[in-house]
Amino acid sequence: MRPRRTGRRPEAAAAPRTQDPRDPRRTKPRDACRPSPEIPMKLNRRTFIAGTAASAALTAMPFSKLRAQDGGTLTIAHGYDPRSLWPNDFTAQEMLNAANAITESLCWGDPETGKVVPILLESFEQTEPTKVVMKVRPGITFTNGEPLDADAVVNSLTVFADINQAPAYGFFGKSIDTIAKVDDMTVEMTTKEPYPAMGLLLAQVYVTPPKYWTEVGVDGFRTQPIGTGPYKLVEWVRDNKLVMEPNADYWGGAPEGVTQLVWRPVPNDMARAAGLQAGEFDIATNLPIAAVGMLKGAGIEIIAVPSFRIYMLTLSMLPEEDTPLHDKRVRQALNYAVDKQAIVDALFAGEAKVLNGQLLRPAQVGYNPDLSDYPYDPEKAKALLAEAGYPDGFEIQFKFPSGRYAQDREVAEAVSGMLSEVGVTTNMVALEAGEFLAQLDAKKLGPLAMLGTAPADDPDAMFAQFRSDWRYSYTQSPELDALIDAGASEIDPEKRGETYAKLSQLMFDEAFVLYLYQGADFYGTSQQVKGFAPRGDQRYLLADIDLA
Repeated sequence: MRPRRTGRRPEAAAAPRTQDPRDPRRTKPRDACRPSPEIPMKLNRRTFIAGTAASAALTAMPFSKLRAQDGGTLTIAHGYDPRSLWPNDFTAQEMLNAANAITESLCWGDPETGKVVPILLESFEQTEPTKVVMKVRPGITFTNGEPLDADAVVNSLTVFADINQAPAYGFFGKSIDTIAKVDDMTVEMTTKEPYPAMGLLLAQVYVTPPKYWTEVGVDGFRTQPIGTGPYKLVEWVRDNKLVMEPNADYWGGAPEGVTQLVWRPVPNDMARAAGLQAGEFDIATNLPIAAVGMLKGAGIEIIAVPSFRIYMLTLSMLPEEDTPLHDKRVRQALNYAVDKQAIVDALFAGEAKVLNGQLLRPAQVGYNPDLSDYPYDPEKAKALLAEAGYPDGFEIQFKFPSGRYAQDREVAEAVSGMLSEVGVTTNMVALEAGEFLAQLDAKKLGPLAMLGTAPADDPDAMFAQFRSDWRYSYTQSPELDALIDAGASEIDPEKRGETYAKLSQLMFDEAFVLYLYQGADFYGTSQQVKGFAPRGDQRYLLADIDLA
């Protein structure tokens, strides 16, 4: 008897289904996107607070009265179309959710317990600080008929460790030393240094059929994936729709009531809300707080999740970007210039949380209780700018996403207005979500950009993004690099916590980023949707979702 699939993944049992008892859970290339022209926005703090109070009363744009689809079709509206369906190409959650419907990972983080549970593995054991032994779940096949076995896992781990084939996961992959097949269903892996977050590493590894991978390579897999997941690819019309059908032979049992899965890219958050209200969508992600009351009144179920996503402005210290941001006093001044609490109150109705001068959440190892945020102090900001040699301020380019995060444009406009009050003029460049992610990957967002990051739930995953040699790090600090490396390999929890607390203090003192807020995620579903359970990092499992 198999426990019911749930977002909790995996042990919580409920009414059994007639599905496999082994399931531990129930759970043409894109056209070039051009950034919008620079937008002169002079929204000051006073105007911002008054204006956003009125914005909550806006009604959603009209939508056609079409029902999402006739019964059996599950339609999900998310912010943007995937650039690839190879999960290890990227860390963007909306792309991972779609790709993970086809290609599954070795493990999964349980959103309720925070523990890592095996999925395509039957079990894993860290027998030594640098060694893990994995048992492959038996009796599973890929949709092309290849078996899930040790060869598939070895090949997938080898691909994962290759930064050219899994570019977004280099900070995980670089830790892998050896990968060996023990027998047909057992794999052993060692790491170069002790690795305390072994389970989280395994949760990032997506498993592919080795013969097919050899045949098509990473480029072919990006558009024609084959996996073990609950769905198979049917059609992909770029920037319009992504269509999947249930995998009738899914080892965990196909979702109930679903005959077709359709992903719709809808960049505008109010448009997603309006489409959900009109019945065009069954699930809508990243809803604006201003739409929540309207949707509740229309009988839409609202799911609020404290987000793992941490929002900040990246402040480039790259040598090729010669701007005032290389001066610590300027970076500190920008932190004093922005009223984060006003943004949280006006745009998120107090649901988001101001960061306490650090990028870790209170529940995480290494959270530093002695830190607090830079207070809003525009006069101190002006004094620091003058001390740094910019008494009249300066002008700088500011890139931000439009449609990537909930109310991202509004946040960027508010920040720009507050910076203008201390003399910093921002030339704003809005980027649609796909172009924003492309520029993030290519390290072209500098010198100033808005970023929200929600990595795997371990301090190393957060801080590795700031190592000087990471692919989209704008920070250059040997001292920071040394602390990142020390935390990544420290097994003792107390010592590891002390290292990350020290690291957060250094980041605060040097103002490597402009701290903004921890997000609050709002999702909406129709009453027909059952089993939708998003995590704090905005991930969710399609195997868990049924239609009544």
